[in-house]
Amino acid sequence: MNWLPRWLRHYRRADLPGDVSAGVIVTLLLVPQGLAYALVAGLPPEAGLYASLLPLLLYAFSGGSHAQSVGPMAVTSLLVAATLSRLAAAGSDDYLLAAIWLALLSGGMLFLFGLLRLGFLADALSQPVLAGFTAASALLIVLSQLAPLAGFRAGGASLPDIAQAFLAHVAALNPLALLLGLIALLLLVLARRYLAPLLHALGLAAGVARTLSRTAPMLVVLGGLLAVTLAGWQSRLPVVGVVPGGLPALRLAALPSLGLAPLVMPAFFIALINYVQSLSVAQMLAAPRRETIDPDRELLALGLCNLGAGLSGGFPVTGGLTRSVVNADAGANTQLASLITAALMVLLLSTATALLANLPLAVLAATIIASVAVMIDFRTLRAAWRTERADAVAFAVTFLLVLALGVDAGIVAGVVISLSVWLMRSSRPHIAVLGRVPGTEHFRNVLRYHTEPLPGVLLLRVDESLFFGNARHVGNAIQQLAAASPDSHSLLLVMSAVNRLDMTALSMLERLDDGLAERGIRLHLAEVKGPVLDVCKRAGLAVRFDGRLHLSTHIAIQQLCPGSDYQI
Repeated sequence: MNWLPRWLRHYRRADLPGDVSAGVIVTLLLVPQGLAYALVAGLPPEAGLYASLLPLLLYAFSGGSHAQSVGPMAVTSLLVAATLSRLAAAGSDDYLLAAIWLALLSGGMLFLFGLLRLGFLADALSQPVLAGFTAASALLIVLSQLAPLAGFRAGGASLPDIAQAFLAHVAALNPLALLLGLIALLLLVLARRYLAPLLHALGLAAGVARTLSRTAPMLVVLGGLLAVTLAGWQSRLPVVGVVPGGLPALRLAALPSLGLAPLVMPAFFIALINYVQSLSVAQMLAAPRRETIDPDRELLALGLCNLGAGLSGGFPVTGGLTRSVVNADAGANTQLASLITAALMVLLLSTATALLANLPLAVLAATIIASVAVMIDFRTLRAAWRTERADAVAFAVTFLLVLALGVDAGIVAGVVISLSVWLMRSSRPHIAVLGRVPGTEHFRNVLRYHTEPLPGVLLLRVDESLFFGNARHVGNAIQQLAAASPDSHSLLLVMSAVNRLDMTALSMLERLDDGLAERGIRLHLAEVKGPVLDVCKRAGLAVRFDGRLHLSTHIAIQQLCPGSDYQI
């Protein structure tokens, strides 16, 4: 039985009520989300239901989060649509097959990355870049749903394309669909703001009231369905139509005629975004319980979930923030809640899909707008502007590029921006001139503290690891500081902030030593960390600096300033 997950081997009966209630409530949220996000991706509605089934089962047995709910997500759906709209016609067999293979390819990549223990890939996107990408993607989703809200179809994966398509088709506006859509949107907005306080005022506990308010999308969907069915409006406005019943067959889909080559890079970026999203949600849910999440395990689990989605006819999936938070708030103690949700989805697919045929697309569009609009969040931009302007610029540039170019090009730009900001900061590290704090063994930046000079010694600290991206700049900056200190006979480089050296940095230190020696200045190193010292020894640099490697800055200054007032 060791193959069973820990939560199942040690299941407690006391956890059952919370898991059951969470499983039921998440199902009420997942059904409209699955249908809606499939439509965002340009796929048949049943694809969203298929993608909501097997991934739940697979994550329950492989994932590390107690309440993570894996399934379709708005941003992922938009990424799928943006990728495939350039490769195949929406509704065609090639489009559906390509979406399935996006799930299979991204799942295979994630699983491989997990085997290779590449959990650090979550750091490829900085928080400002990810926030800018998410806000812009959410805005594009909202704008893309204005046409379905008004009862007609329009395409586009970027702001210019969406605007152009909307204006080209606006004459097809359906007044009845728009009326239903606006009523649904108004009800959802009111429910988000007032339903929980109202239920609490009626006597329900605050937590229960908040959880029940999250089922508003399903109630609105049922209301729209009943309105269309009872009034006989199904011929007067766009509806979901026939949703095939029965469970999806598990099989490897045929290859699309366009081949797999055009899907490889989009699959990688979809995998990256899904992993960052899923890991962030899992860590957020784990924090209140003081649990830890293994990034490599999450890679493996999410990889299996996407492989399962592809094999069952779905599209890429990830841990959804809204569903997972609802799952936790509804009382989920273990992944049994997800198994209950999966069982209810099986029941729906087996018996009740015919009931969805008259569901108006305008109401689904309203549920998407209401759920996604809250993701258009500029708090990160404001915080970055106050603290670090480069992060604010990264947010703004990513946001604008996603709007202008679409999410597929925007995510590539986001990765480039994240790496560029990191390289820019690392390539111009802070170099502090140090002095001694009087009467102590402490050495601080002369610009920030009252310090006393050290006779004949220029004391510098580089606040960054040394590598190819900054070695030349650091070497030049040190040479310039040495030239500005003609009375110095020694230069002590404090390495306390240097965590690694590469070959370029080692060569720079050798050239720096030679250049300073020509000026009559001896280069000394202090506080070299063990791993960095190991690199120096293997490269022969330790032999070169024999007698000039010092355990601490204090010891070094005692040797370099013998007989001075410094001795304490």
